[in-house]
Amino acid sequence: MLATGANTVKLCAMKFGFFSAAGALCAAAFLGCAGVEKPATYPIGVILPMGGIRAPASADILRGMELARDEINAAGGVGGFPVSLEVRDASAEGFSFNEEFDSMRRAGVKVFNLGYGREFITKKALVGKCDDVFVNFMCSYPPITLDMPNCTRIFINGAQEGDIMAKAVKRDGAADVQLVMMNVDDFFGKADADYLGFNLKVDKTKLYRDVFGEGESRFDVFSRQIMRFSSNYVFYVGYGSELRDFVESLARAGYGKTVVSNCGIAEESFTVPAGIKLYSVKTLFEQGRVSGGESKRFVSSYKAKYGVQPSWKSAYGYDSIRLLAAAAEKARLMPSKMRGYFKNLKYDGAIGKMEFDASADSLSELSLVER
Repeated sequence: MLATGANTVKLCAMKFGFFSAAGALCAAAFLGCAGVEKPATYPIGVILPMGGIRAPASADILRGMELARDEINAAGGVGGFPVSLEVRDASAEGFSFNEEFDSMRRAGVKVFNLGYGREFITKKALVGKCDDVFVNFMCSYPPITLDMPNCTRIFINGAQEGDIMAKAVKRDGAADVQLVMMNVDDFFGKADADYLGFNLKVDKTKLYRDVFGEGESRFDVFSRQIMRFSSNYVFYVGYGSELRDFVESLARAGYGKTVVSNCGIAEESFTVPAGIKLYSVKTLFEQGRVSGGESKRFVSSYKAKYGVQPSWKSAYGYDSIRLLAAAAEKARLMPSKMRGYFKNLKYDGAIGKMEFDASADSLSELSLVER
């Protein structure tokens, strides 16, 4: 559980309304930038993979964002402008991030939500040079907010996950610990696994690593090799879509020890095979352990709007729009000033408690749970 402080922000008490006269001038500047179309709304960009195996997660996030948008607009919008969500599908055939990003900027989008992994990590340097936008990176890639003056992370932090996962290893005296780590073969998977590996590499530890492609379902060759290592623990770092096939393959190979997984964005529930202990990083929200008033209000509003229980992904989507709207208000619609809002912020929202450090990066309420 994260500590709270006197400066904890409760967004349910915040107002989204019109600015003072000085703020009105900033709003006028927002509307009248040379070469930019004049929007009738305050547009917030959302670029997510809306197709493929991560589509359900993206849909969950978007529903949370839509609920936040509706609430903000009912309270007066941002700077007097109603919020609109400009959604683009990163999985669409022929999708070009550079083209979509530039097109949206020209249309007046100054705030973006980008997720989850490989689609945007390689664009970090490009986005970091754009001082006319502010970006929420919805991915766990550990160093995503470093040396970027125009971004934050309102999402799970891979470094925090690595710290939690490493604590699953029990070291007893002089016995060697044999570890295997499997990670999805892209920038996200490698970076998160590198951080976890750094935590795991201590004295009398042997760590073996291999990679798999997203959506892989055939793990028997990997499992037979893992059995040769007599591994005490097997770690999985990925989007979650492969976890079931991976664990079931280990069981077929005769593995009967511990598997530890990160919090996969595309993971679906499944029955863990007998003989294997599976531990996964989970949000306290997903565990039903968040009792704050803002979270309860969110769950009630979400169920009333959509008729289903919200997921942790919906909660992050909701908090993203609420926080970005609050930052835009505070910065008087100037993206270059929005990062300051997040620095050292303590936030009590739908997902639970989050803490942002001096680089506008966040830690959430997470724990390791036996499945």
